[in-house]
Amino acid sequence: MTGEVGGSSIRARPDARPVPLVVWAARLSVYFLLQGALLLLAYAYYGFDTDPQSFPPGQRLDPLHAAVHLVWGIAGTYVGFVRPQLATPFILAFATFYTLLAILGTFTSHHLGMHLDTPVNLFHWSLVFPAWAIGLYGLWRERHPR
Repeated sequence: MTGEVGGSSIRARPDARPVPLVVWAARLSVYFLLQGALLLLAYAYYGFDTDPQSFPPGQRLDPLHAAVHLVWGIAGTYVGFVRPQLATPFILAFATFYTLLAILGTFTSHHLGMHLDTPVNLFHWSLVFPAWAIGLYGLWRERHPR
């Protein structure tokens, strides 16, 4: 704190570097961790045969799909906060996996034991384009540093 009225109390370290976009993208996977964990807790409480449509919009995943989100969320949160040097490979793997899910969900609604209905599939498609863009940009930045 500077003690001055209206003065800035937060100062960056002089040697601080900005956090790359790809690391922030990996950190956003904490959403998947929370979603997967909360849905699996709900299934544990209500029973694993509960209809996913009984959950609120945006949370209508079957137990296997919730577990997949939990695993990606754990991995991404770890990478984003503990091992940021792995953020680019993580985001590219994430983009690849969710692209495959989006493609499969485009043609039929059940794949790999998961129910991939239209809202879930639209969510996957909305993820893959930014994920590819951020991952490829991160890869380009690693190969062409300033």
